[in-house]
Amino acid sequence: MEWFQNIYSIAELRKTYRILLKRYHPDNEGGSLEITQEINKEYDMLFSELLKNEDVENKQYTTEENENFKNVLKQIINFNIEIEIIGNWIWCFEAYGYKERLKELGFKWAVKKKAWTWHNAPYRKNHGREIPIEEIRAKYGGETVRRKSRQSLLNSW
Repeated sequence: MEWFQNIYSIAELRKTYRILLKRYHPDNEGGSLEITQEINKEYDMLFSELLKNEDVENKQYTTEENENFKNVLKQIINFNIEIEIIGNWIWCFEAYGYKERLKELGFKWAVKKKAWTWHNAPYRKNHGREIPIEEIRAKYGGETVRRKSRQSLLNSW
């Protein structure tokens, strides 16, 4: 494996994929379509292998969910917004200018968290109270994939 080394779980694979996509996406400086295609091919191959080895009772990823996740992330990776992955969810903050595009991609507005959120499965509430975003991050781990650019922040003042 050229792009993914020492990967033992789908969560690790996704984390590395996000980092590589952010760095080598064709719209980025120094990015390339060929490199992105290589990364995607290797990702798909490793995902299939890891999926076979995943404990059946704890199976939380499917091939369909994985494709949807990748497609959504590819489409928003260069939006000038803050993107954070928390568990299997994609969260977008400071994204008002992209509201319509996010809706088209299936994102839902989380009023109390002031963020757009995407998840492959339909939303089901499993609790009786509103859970703060900090508590969700603590439980599932969060990783910021992209921060809103500084120049954009300065222009908004």
